Amino acid sequence: MLLRFLVFAVFVPLASFGQSVEFGVKAGVPLSDAFETGTAPVPEYYYQSTSATRRYTIGPVIELGLWHSFSMEFDVLYKRLGFDAMFLSVASVFTRTVANSWEFPILGKYRFLHMPALRPYVDGGVSFRRVSGVSSSMVASAFGAQTSWTGTTSVTLNDRSSHGGAVGVGADIHAWLLHISPELRYTRWGADRYLNPQLHSNQNQIETLVGIAF
Repeated sequence: MLLRFLVFAVFVPLASFGQSVEFGVKAGVPLSDAFETGTAPVPEYYYQSTSATRRYTIGPVIELGLWHSFSMEFDVLYKRLGFDAMFLSVASVFTRTVANSWEFPILGKYRFLHMPALRPYVDGGVSFRRVSGVSSSMVASAFGAQTSWTGTTSVTLNDRSSHGGAVGVGADIHAWLLHISPELRYTRWGADRYLNPQLHSNQNQIETLVGIAF
């Protein structure tokens, strides 16, 4: 409901004043891990977590031309993320958690240095995200016996921040009827509600993106 409200409240009024509308797709590679992980060696037990996030980002994009060199961009970006955790004590426990991450950046964009086939730009705005399709699996071993468990929830993901700010720099390259836009984007997410020192979201997200629009 929040996403629908943002789309209608922001883009529908702007579309009536916009000079152009472009549709396309963005794809890229995250340069930072989605989670900050670590170890907790203490006399009673040993705990270690590692990131299992896949290195890709992809999704559709809409850009509305406003006036002169200004425009608004709306993305829907998909990532597949996850993490592994290992707990060693009297028993050993191994878990893997994976999920779908959907990000919804709303960005203002300014192009400068107008050249025939190349227009550098900067952009910035807000970004929202939602996690869905959580899948957790666990294998525990103790005294020669082994048990397994699967679930569809994760405290770590439930406590993840759902909003942040984003800025980027890139270039709009005109190639025939296509606009190709390589970009380096930085997103600063809010802190998780409850931080686990050994496993929590990385607030700093850096990724390379390439957009293709018509």
